[in-house]
Amino acid sequence: MFDMDTGKHAKTHDADLQGQVARHIDACRQRIPKFVVDNYAWPGAISLNRRAWGTDVLVAPYNFIMGFPNFMLRILAPILDFFGAHQAAQRLLRSHFGLPTTVQKTLTGKLMQDLLDLPPNPEDATDRVRHRVAFAAREPLRIYVQTRNVAGDITAGTLAVFVGILFFHQFTPGSISAGSALAHVVAREQAVSDFAIGEVFGRLYYAVFPVSPSLTVIALALLLVMATIAVVAAFSGFIHDPIQTLTGVHRRRLHRLLDAIEESINGSNAKGYRPKDTFVGRVYDLMDWIKGVLSF
Repeated sequence: MFDMDTGKHAKTHDADLQGQVARHIDACRQRIPKFVVDNYAWPGAISLNRRAWGTDVLVAPYNFIMGFPNFMLRILAPILDFFGAHQAAQRLLRSHFGLPTTVQKTLTGKLMQDLLDLPPNPEDATDRVRHRVAFAAREPLRIYVQTRNVAGDITAGTLAVFVGILFFHQFTPGSISAGSALAHVVAREQAVSDFAIGEVFGRLYYAVFPVSPSLTVIALALLLVMATIAVVAAFSGFIHDPIQTLTGVHRRRLHRLLDAIEESINGSNAKGYRPKDTFVGRVYDLMDWIKGVLSF
């Protein structure tokens, strides 16, 4: 009899705790509109993204280059999972080649405190509800702030397309294709300036017989374009955050984030939080690699 009463008491306690967690998540959902306005709309977007000044500029090129390897990890993981290597697939999904930025750290802190109503350090959560939410939110929060990099890459890639059309009269969706275009322009201008019978005839000649850039020119052009696009991506939140606020993208992403946290607490989502934004953003990378390789 004692065991039955104990079991009933435990079930009642678990149900009560689950109800408290559900109410906490619902309260978080009510805070989404204010959070979006405060951090992603003007002038909140300025306050958040201006933190990219400083060390974020230094790590931006590395994080930009690591975008494609991270994408390949996300492609390889489902393949391993399909063939039964579930643990290896999960390790790949948790892996990330990149360095945390000040903007990411700031946003994580705001999500913890202003949206989830949690202490900055999850270990400081005193009551069971917040402790449970804090533990379940770790992985989804990490993925959410990393996914913002994809929006930055898309913005930078779109700007690269406009620059390529305007200056190179080519479709340049990224650093490789834009670097290739720049290298060919530099090589042609060098050859024209050195043409034996003058620049006018040099331009006519090399319009018929294009000059190939040297490996040095190619390498320098790629490095310059990659660094420039990476820095643009680091500050692109000034552009894409207000746009995504107006279109409701930020609001929908935050709702999916809270859904993922709640599902993690209830154990109803074995695959975890996997936004599809990464795959959409890497379309630019794929087009860039194809265009760039064909250009050299």
